[in-house]
Amino acid sequence: MSTSIRACFTAVLSLVLMQPAFAALPPQYQNAEDLDVMVEYVKQHSAVAAAIKSIDMQNFVIHFGAACTVQFARAATQYSGPGPAEPLEFKSANCPVD
Repeated sequence: MSTSIRACFTAVLSLVLMQPAFAALPPQYQNAEDLDVMVEYVKQHSAVAAAIKSIDMQNFVIHFGAACTVQFARAATQYSGPGPAEPLEFKSANCPVD
């Protein structure tokens, strides 16, 4: 292989390999971000903060009061490839939260 072809091949290969990778966050970081969203919600809503019972990280639900829940869900996205998960968003509450 001539030197110029080898140099060109190396340059192209370098550019391909240097493209940004969109990878999912490791679970501990994704869980920490999700928990931050849910805790921030508790801090901003006095009724929830006053009567919080638990935070369910598997189902993204805050339990408070006698039988009240606040549900979160991932933001909708059109992109279906690899990459970080969409942030959690408030979905619904079955009791007054303020």
